[in-house]
Amino acid sequence: MGAYDKLKEGRVGEERINKQGCLMKVAEYNKSSDISVEFQDEYKVNVHTSYASFCKGDVKNPYAPSVFGVGKIGLKYPVSIGKRAIKEYSAWRSVLIRCFDKKEKEKHHTYQNVICCDEWLLYENFYEWLHRQDNFSKWLNGDLWAIDKDILVKGNKAYTPDTCCLVPNNVNKLFTKSDSARGDLPIGVRMCGNKFQARCMNPFMKQLEHLGTYDTIDKAFYAYKKYKEEIIKLVAVDEFNKGNIIKDCYNAMMNYKVEITD
Repeated sequence: MGAYDKLKEGRVGEERINKQGCLMKVAEYNKSSDISVEFQDEYKVNVHTSYASFCKGDVKNPYAPSVFGVGKIGLKYPVSIGKRAIKEYSAWRSVLIRCFDKKEKEKHHTYQNVICCDEWLLYENFYEWLHRQDNFSKWLNGDLWAIDKDILVKGNKAYTPDTCCLVPNNVNKLFTKSDSARGDLPIGVRMCGNKFQARCMNPFMKQLEHLGTYDTIDKAFYAYKKYKEEIIKLVAVDEFNKGNIIKDCYNAMMNYKVEITD
């Protein structure tokens, strides 16, 4: 065996820790500028690189947590076309922002206790979930859509494949509570002199409907509750007929109950 062959043989199996803190091993050595490195994690991905980059720890692991310290992009799917992020990646990053960006959590009260399941920390899993949705093409080609976590499971705080669905923004906004705007009164109720007024947005008329003035908070709230639940049902029928929401979302909306504690 020649000296060069011995060099090659000696370097195959050599290990280093890269700058991301990932263990990597030389899997194949052709020459110093042409080697294959295998990362020693559950994904076992191989990356073509140079021996110098390997020694410096400059070889990047595509499955290392690189987005907000938790999100792993992987290799299977694109994140951009040219310099523009694709919609799937932007949506995934938005979920991680809500769950892991401290500044965003401080800015938005509704993000405080929001979490993301481990499965969706890998972009590939999130991408595949999106593409499996019956209304994916509607979401992909729509301008104003949301990944909603609250409709299928009321009060849910976790982004998971089983609790989320794709909806147009007008559906998402139906369930916005605006806690800071209403103060201590129940949703849909405001003070009017020494009485209580019920009101609710009508998304079809695009105007705020005044539902009457009542002597008690309870009466005002139940006027709102009755009207709001009917509006949710009407929107569910309309959006389902358009193909904008899936059957599970439709069923959840048809059975949705507005509570005084909302």
